[in-house]
Amino acid sequence: MVSKIVLSLGSNCDADYVAQALKWLKSLLSDFKASSLYETPPAKGVGRSYINAVITGSTQSAYEPFNRQLKEYEELAGRDQSCREAGLVPIDIDIVIWNDDIIRPWDYRQNFFKIGYAPIKASD
Repeated sequence: MVSKIVLSLGSNCDADYVAQALKWLKSLLSDFKASSLYETPPAKGVGRSYINAVITGSTQSAYEPFNRQLKEYEELAGRDQSCREAGLVPIDIDIVIWNDDIIRPWDYRQNFFKIGYAPIKASD
């Protein structure tokens, strides 16, 4: 079964982390569409600004294995406990929508998601 997904990507370290994640995700997904990169202040008002992107695509994977793959990528990119303690996010990749179900309602309502998702959704 093919699942349609919408992902939110962000980094408060460097835009290169987001760019590399986009390349990796493009290799995993069919029907890949990506927003441009854009900067937003931290959603919770503390810390450094984020470079963000939103992507849509399709996967043959089930939710749990796909989400686990995203979290493994984050760890390989350096997202570990020491980064969390320092307030650094090399890369954060979250499934916001899976097959028209909003998985992360808080993220869905945030500017860091809405800014990138609006133009993609409008082009569908």
